[in-house]
Amino acid sequence: MSFVVVFFLTAFFSAIGVVPPGMLNITAANISIKQSLTEAKNFVYGALVIVAIQSFVGFYFATFLQSHPQVTANLKLVGSVIFVALTIFFLGKGIQSRFQVTNKLETTTEIGKVSSFIKGILLSVMNVFPVPYYAFLSLYFSAFVGGFFEPINGLAFVSGSVLGCGSVYMLYAYLFKKWQDKVSFFTQNVNFIIALITGLVSVFTIVNLK
Repeated sequence: MSFVVVFFLTAFFSAIGVVPPGMLNITAANISIKQSLTEAKNFVYGALVIVAIQSFVGFYFATFLQSHPQVTANLKLVGSVIFVALTIFFLGKGIQSRFQVTNKLETTTEIGKVSSFIKGILLSVMNVFPVPYYAFLSLYFSAFVGGFFEPINGLAFVSGSVLGCGSVYMLYAYLFKKWQDKVSFFTQNVNFIIALITGLVSVFTIVNLK
């Protein structure tokens, strides 16, 4: 049963991590608009190859940290502090976006004339944040899910990461293709949505501190 819990928890938090406009999802949207949905899908598939590797590395790095009690002591408290900080961060970003309205999708990263699949791999490799993020998620989940570091849960963790990120990237490709002239509302308010979610997680974590 823990396999299912880990899978959906990871899918949810992986999706939350990539919902705000960033290099990968905006590039997927750009390719969809300027080229085709097929090319955007190829880009996403390439990016997900690296996501799988990054989540695997993060999970097994967390197993090392978990074997050192002094590192994982007060893990729930650390998690609640981090989510509170994320809530404040996204609220700030949301307020800032109100003063920086833009109706156009832009990406400053260009990688020659390579296939969309390879471009997805290359841009995803450049994104180094996911490894520590997945390591943190692994440690955080281990505080609530018994036997979290069993191999079957590792598979669920990697699979959930791929599903969560892939779903968001695909949504960017499809929705921005369909409503490319109506994206300003989303880009202005997405940070408030994320702040609400991380705020609720913070409250849940603090309430359950022992």
